[in-house]
Amino acid sequence: MRNQKLAEAAHRMWLRVQEPRALSVIYFFAYIAIGVLGLAVVTDPPHTVQNSLGQTLLMAWGGMLLIGGALGTISVLPGIWWLERAATGFCMTALTVYGVAIAALPITQVSVRVASICFVIFSILAFAARLVKIRHYAYDPEK
Repeated sequence: MRNQKLAEAAHRMWLRVQEPRALSVIYFFAYIAIGVLGLAVVTDPPHTVQNSLGQTLLMAWGGMLLIGGALGTISVLPGIWWLERAATGFCMTALTVYGVAIAALPITQVSVRVASICFVIFSILAFAARLVKIRHYAYDPEK
């Protein structure tokens, strides 16, 4: 009986997640990862990027990651798109800052630099794709 009630409650919660649900959950975890990255940057800044950006811009970068991750985490599942648009903006800006910072570092191995920049570009494009999906409405129109 208790397991059935838990299963029903979990199912009701799942039905409240914005469609397509699997995609919303994937972005939920992506926003958590961005927030964790922001926390890591603020608490233990990477020295190579710190030397490239300077302390002030590094803290702004970490703050953008934290804010973007937090806003995205609370807005993606219920479909609060006006708030998630702000989250994607913070995330994309932070990723761009990182891309510029690593591009400005001295090149020690070309393949490592290319790989890093390609991962940054991929990440920005993934958030841009999300932004395209949620750009028209403040909330999920089907809710």
